[in-house]
Parts: sequence; structure tokens; C-alpha cells
Amino acid sequence: MILKIKTMKKIIVSVFSSCLILLSLNSSAQNVKEAEILPTKNYSKHGVGAVLSSSNGKGLAYRYWPKKVGIQVSFIPVASNNEKYYNAGVTGYARLKKYSVGELFMHVGCEYQYRTFERYDYWSMSSYYESYEIQSTGVNVGFGPGYHFELKPVSFDLFLGYGAYIRDESSDFENAELNDRTLMTLSGGFAVFLNL
Repeated sequence: MILKIKTMKKIIVSVFSSCLILLSLNSSAQNVKEAEILPTKNYSKHGVGAVLSSSNGKGLAYRYWPKKVGIQVSFIPVASNNEKYYNAGVTGYARLKKYSVGELFMHVGCEYQYRTFERYDYWSMSSYYESYEIQSTGVNVGFGPGYHFELKPVSFDLFLGYGAYIRDESSDFENAELNDRTLMTLSGGFAVFLNL
């Protein structure tokens, strides 16, 4: 009788162990199948492209994003007869979460803007027009979430967030009407990069 109980215990332990091993193997195989279905993306580290954003810069851009954190720099010079516009921006990236079709990130951006343009004033008493040049400098700063996705060989970044915009106007003309201002509001932008 004691022999039968010992034998029964061995059989139960053997069956229980076999079930655990089978479940473990099945779980491992399922994880391999899921990994095959959702491959890990190996995003490109370097990219050149263009950005249009209210606080992450405007113009031609270069991005270096090797792992969790990255950086983007941008610049655009525009000049015509009486107007000039220069914009330079720097943005920092931090990856938050990867998905099968892209990834969520946080960004912090700062851009500097310099602009010259002609302003015209009309004096109604004398029907006289007066023109003068305005120099406007500004700084835009913003932060918030973004979304990055790739369609080989091109990648896209969408920016959302909150920003502060500061403008300072000056002129050599004594009676110039200047419009200095500060604004805090939602910010956003879009960037396209060719992956290198």
C-alpha cells in the first residue's frame, strides 16, 4: 500500500512536471511567433530633410537620433529686395514608447528668428506716405509630445505642444510704430527626413 502511494506520487509529479514543460515550450513558441509578427524597428540614426514648426525651427534640417535621445538642427535664409528672413532652430528628442507603426517621443525646441521688412504709414491729414525699415528679432521655445514613423527611406515627425513666442521690433526711424509682443499658446509642426 505504501509502495502504491509512493508510485502514485511519482506519477503525479512526473505528469505535473511534463505539463509545466509543455506549457513553457508553448509559451516560448508563441513569443517567437509574436516577435515575427511585430518585428523590432531599427530606425535610422541620421537624416536630412525639412522642418516647418512653430518652435522647432524652419527650413533645411539635420537630425541625429541614435538611441533614446537625439537632436535636430535647422536653418533657412531668405532674402529679397527689401526683406530678409533668417531662422535657426535646435530640438532635442527623447523616445518614450515604440509601437508597431512608429514611436511616441517628447521634444524640446528653441528657434531664433531675424527679419527685416518695410513698413508704410499713411498720414491722413497731409495724404503723405512714409516708409521705413523694421528689424524684428524673436525667440520661440516649445515642448510637448510628438510621433515618429518611417516609410523607408523617408521618416516623418509630427510635433504638438505648448510654446512661448517673443518678438522685439526696432527701427532707426524716430516715429516708427513698433509691435513688440509675447504670446504663449499651443505649438505644432511637421518634419520630413531622408534617412541616411
